[in-house]
Amino acid sequence: MGRADIIKAEESLKDFLLNEYRVENERARMLGKLNDIVDTSKYRRLTIAFNDESETLYILIQIASYSAVFDVNESKKIEGGMPIEDTRLIENWIAMKNNKEILKNLSKRRNYNEKYIELRPFDNN
Repeated sequence: MGRADIIKAEESLKDFLLNEYRVENERARMLGKLNDIVDTSKYRRLTIAFNDESETLYILIQIASYSAVFDVNESKKIEGGMPIEDTRLIENWIAMKNNKEILKNLSKRRNYNEKYIELRPFDNN
C-alpha cells in the first residue's frame, strides 16, 4: 500500500484513457481534423476523495472544474455534474476488477491521514 498503489492507479488510468482515445484520435489525424483530437491533459491531476463513514466505498472524482460521486461497488455515478463522456470513462475504469482493488487499497490509507489523493497519469509526458 502507499505510493505503489498510487503508481498502479496512475498507470491503469493512463493506459485505459489512451486505449479509449487511441482509435478516435487516429481517425481524426488521418482525416486532418486536428481540432477533434482529444486532449488528455484535462486528466492531469485528477483528484479522488474517499468517504470514511460508510460500508460502501464512495469516491469523489474531480476532473478540471467537474466533480461527481461514484459508488465503487456498483461502478456508477450517483451524483454530481460531469460530462457524459467523462462519466462513462470513469465508470468503465472503476468497473475493471483490478481498479476496484486499487481503489479499495487507496481508501485504506488512513495512516497517512490522506482523504484526497491526486493522480497524475499524464504529468510525465
